[in-house]
Amino acid sequence: MKRSHLSTAFIFCILVATSVADVPARDIAIEANGIRVEYNTLSNSGKIHVYHCEQCKQSNYSFTKKPHIMRKGKTISFDVFMQDFWNAKYPTLILDSESLTVLEVVY
Repeated sequence: MKRSHLSTAFIFCILVATSVADVPARDIAIEANGIRVEYNTLSNSGKIHVYHCEQCKQSNYSFTKKPHIMRKGKTISFDVFMQDFWNAKYPTLILDSESLTVLEVVY
């Protein structure tokens, strides 16, 4: 290989290694048999208590902004969710991989 090809390959390897290192970790999905939700309207934050969750590391997971809610494949408002969460059969919580805060609830 010519010298210019070697330096081009070296620069390419550095760029690839840098771009891969900057990729954030994926979110975490956990499934529970049921949930209970607490929400504080003043702070716009709350907790979701999980029941019968084998893969959960905690008994509850917090959120500091209203999570995105999907019910039967459609987005619903957080207010509707607060009236309906006890009907959630095997809900899945999507958590931030670093902070373990709730980003989304799917049921």
